[in-house]
Amino acid sequence: MERLLIDFSQVYGQEAQRASRSIYNTNANYASQTIKEAPKLSFEDMLSDSIKQVNNLQLESEKKIRDLAIGDVEDISEVVLASSRADTALRLVMEIRNKFLDAYQALSRITG
Repeated sequence: MERLLIDFSQVYGQEAQRASRSIYNTNANYASQTIKEAPKLSFEDMLSDSIKQVNNLQLESEKKIRDLAIGDVEDISEVVLASSRADTALRLVMEIRNKFLDAYQALSRITG
């Protein structure tokens, strides 16, 4: 009885290894076909794009607030949502700026 179990596990182990290799090769081939090289984007470009997006959100928020004051807005939730988006984006950019300043100050302490 014990011999049968050992033989069965050895056979099962070999089949499982073959199956896993087959699945791995299939997945590797699929991944190599579908993964393309990411576009090269500099840090400066990313930062300037982020600041432009924050500025656009701020301008959109101001426009919605003006429209609300005039009475052109039917749903006040649009104004609240635009304002909230602009506020969150501005806070995120400010936190990123603060982290960069902290890192710069730490580097300047190390080097100087």
